[in-house]
Amino acid sequence: MKLAVISDIHGNYKGFEAFLAYVEDKEVDVILCLGDYVTDAPYPQRTMELLFRMMEKYTCYMVRGNREQYLIDNFYHPQGWKPSSANGMLYYTAEHITAEQIHFFEGLPFTRELCLPECPPMIICHGTPEDLRGNFVEEPQLRETVLKSVNVPYLFGGHSHNQEIECRYGTTYVNPGSLGGAIDGVGKLARFAMLETVEREGEPAFEVELITIPYDIDSYLQDFKESGLDECGGVLAQAVKKNLLTGINYFYQSVVEAGKISGKPISEVSEETWEQVAQKLGF
Repeated sequence: MKLAVISDIHGNYKGFEAFLAYVEDKEVDVILCLGDYVTDAPYPQRTMELLFRMMEKYTCYMVRGNREQYLIDNFYHPQGWKPSSANGMLYYTAEHITAEQIHFFEGLPFTRELCLPECPPMIICHGTPEDLRGNFVEEPQLRETVLKSVNVPYLFGGHSHNQEIECRYGTTYVNPGSLGGAIDGVGKLARFAMLETVEREGEPAFEVELITIPYDIDSYLQDFKESGLDECGGVLAQAVKKNLLTGINYFYQSVVEAGKISGKPISEVSEETWEQVAQKLGF
């Protein structure tokens, strides 16, 4: 069996296209999809079209990410999103996807335990099995707690955008990294994982390979302006673009800095404060 694992596309349809081209001749049997398919990107319909096309061609097992949850929550209980640095990119996405697509996201589970033919038992999730936003990089103790508690040989999770493999307490944790906005200190690259089943000591196991590929980032960055997302998303749109170019999480840094300067919830931060953040972080 050959499997691919993807996470955190975040609407980067150019990175997604590069991934689909890569697996075209790899005889992949299954694709595991770990959430955060859209938001923070221009033209979300292009990503949705690729997603449904992939599901027609491959056997896909999918879970929901925190970004899908935000969109679902807003659909039923509008969050007051508007063109702004605080939530303009979420507003843009909500305005450019359909109710049917929201219902599709709603049908995705938070966590799945899979027992596939020829494969070891595994759990797939977005952050952790219990928390969509659980982040092993930002919360080191959470890594220890989760890996002690899961009772399967393999755990696949995303959310941190940090590509890694770790074996602890009898469980191998694999984060495929981000297909749409890798946090790698490099930038301009899409990251995912490839798995192949093997036998170890009479039991099925995975050989895991972490993959990095380039994509057409120049035309993708141009889309931010042409789509109107630059204007709609304000400072956080600029933070995402700098993240794409550098592999440094300027989005997270911007949100943290805005909270420090204002002392307010992010939704209440003024555009003047966001501009101070942009100046301090250099974009």
